[in-house]
Amino acid sequence: MGADTRGFTALPSWGRIALLLVLAMMLVVDVVLVITDPSVAWRGLMFGLPAMLATALFIWWPAAAATSLLLIALVQITAGQDGSDVLYLAGVAGLVVYTSPVWFVSIYVVATLSLTILASTVLGIFANTALPALALVVAISASIGWALRAAHGRELRLAGDVAALAQARSAAIEAERDRIADELHDIIAHDITLVSMHARVLERVDDEALRDQSVRAIRAGADQALADIRRMLRIVRDDDGSLTGPVDEQPASIDSALDEARDALVQLGATISVRSTEGSVSSTIEQTLVHLIREGTTNIAKHAPENTSVRITLEILGDDVRLEMANTTGPAPVTNGIPSSGYGLDRLRERVAVSGGDFTSGPTDDGWTLIARLPAR
Repeated sequence: MGADTRGFTALPSWGRIALLLVLAMMLVVDVVLVITDPSVAWRGLMFGLPAMLATALFIWWPAAAATSLLLIALVQITAGQDGSDVLYLAGVAGLVVYTSPVWFVSIYVVATLSLTILASTVLGIFANTALPALALVVAISASIGWALRAAHGRELRLAGDVAALAQARSAAIEAERDRIADELHDIIAHDITLVSMHARVLERVDDEALRDQSVRAIRAGADQALADIRRMLRIVRDDDGSLTGPVDEQPASIDSALDEARDALVQLGATISVRSTEGSVSSTIEQTLVHLIREGTTNIAKHAPENTSVRITLEILGDDVRLEMANTTGPAPVTNGIPSSGYGLDRLRERVAVSGGDFTSGPTDDGWTLIARLPAR
């Protein structure tokens, strides 16, 4: 049941069909009467047909339909007819109540009663005893229209609530998928990338010390990945999203993330320099910086050549934080056989934007650079 700008509402599809069927039946009855008794029925059909056509307008324009019926009744009364259109007005009061705002219904009821009084007391078309009967017809018809309108309104509200619940459920599922994807990429993909890179180191070197170092790194990375998977399963299985089991891991700090990056890249043969200024940042910004450092480290491990030079600079200057991670790539791009979807950089860009910062990454003349600027608080 749609509403226009003036507060009028259209009939639902079932109401339109029902109205057309009723009008069609009335027209058939009038035609049959014309055939059986033409001398009397023709006159009734000529005055009744306009009222039926006006009633059909309720399908498209309720205000025009009600106004037309009032005018037709007024013309019939002033022409000295039998006043049957006044009864017609009382019968369609339910349609007016269903399709019209309260102010228009009030005008319609007052106009109908006024025409009834005019027809009975002034023009004497029908007896005064008809007034209570007409008032009863108006009351019954209006009550039916109001009940149907209220029921349809409840149906629409229920449908809206169901749609809102479905949308909220869909949004919750999508948010959970994003959360799991972030965990997979930010934590597990980082661990698996380092495992893969150290496995490749084992294939290329014969030095026992380096091989032992890579084996230890592979074991540590695999153990960490398994621990992260178990932690994720606890999160997913818990209905309220909280952890159901003990979790030893605490939120990572910037210092620990820088140490992890240094150790991982050095073990892969990179030359790394880290410069960090002292300062404090909010916990949210700190975790964003941790994600940036880990993602940058993962990308360097994936794509940088052997013996690459890496520079990590973290500056906390008053209310601003700037992180830069740069590495040399050599004369040609290196993939190391590990595909890249670009998901991590896209999500980092979103994280930084949500925190009110700027994020850029891309190739330079001699390598690749990741730069993020964030508010400290």
